[in-house]
Order: sequence, then structure tokens, then C-alpha cells
Amino acid sequence: MSDELETYRHPSAGFELPLPRDWEQSENIHGCALVSIEPPREDPHFRPNVVVTVEALGADVELESWAESSLDALRESLDRLRVIDLDSVDIGDLPARRALTHYLHDRFGGVNLEQWSLVHGELGYVVSCSTGALEYDDLWWLTNAVAEGLRPRT
Repeated sequence: MSDELETYRHPSAGFELPLPRDWEQSENIHGCALVSIEPPREDPHFRPNVVVTVEALGADVELESWAESSLDALRESLDRLRVIDLDSVDIGDLPARRALTHYLHDRFGGVNLEQWSLVHGELGYVVSCSTGALEYDDLWWLTNAVAEGLRPRT
């Protein structure tokens, strides 16, 4: 995997964030604005990936309640989801919520899912970075660089 990041700008949603130069990118699939995934390796493994979703929220939605309802939805959809850490952070000059979780993938075992949620105007943005659990320590710099580099449409 390349350590070089380049700025990606979504053509219709307008947000931007840094991504590894050699990762595959697909836009607007299955409710996701962006899916970016590491190229295949020779050995079978969970391919690290970044998924960005953008959701219309309305004017009254607060970050904390929206992020908590998103976490509840994960608990219902992922096998044996465990919350490892929750934190309030800033992305750029916007308050955000970070959640580090772990779940079991039916083929590859443990997966770490780290998500950053933020509200900008009436839109909610979630940057989700998934890695095999045993690769998380090697890739935390990447997941953090991607999330910290998110810039919603202005």
C-alpha cells in the first residue's frame, strides 16, 4: 500500500478528503457517497477500506443524538459489535464524534471499524474506516489522516 495520500473531491456531494493514491474508488453505490478500498494482495485478507456517507438531517438534528442512533444501527447489523472507544473530536473547525468498534466478519474474523460523524449545515457526514483487527495498529495513522482531512462542502 502506498503511503502517499492525495486529495479526493466528490463530484456531486462536494466534500473532499485525503485517500491513498493507489486505492480503488467507487462513487454513489448502495447509499454511500464514496467507497475506497485497498487493492487486492496475493493472500486472502480483509481489504482495508474507507466509506463516506452523506445524509440529509434537517435543521434540528444534534450531533450526539444522531451519532448515537447510527451506533445503535451498527449494533443491530454487525455480528458481535463491541464499542472500544467513544470520543468527542474536532475535524477542521467542526465538532465530531469518533467511535472505534470491533465486530466479527464471517470470512476474515475480527474487523475494527472506526467512524467519525459530523454535522455541517443540514447534512450529516460519516467517514468509516475498516481494517482487519490485526492490522489496525499499522493503519491507525491512515484512518486518522483520512478522517481529519474531511472537508464538507462549503
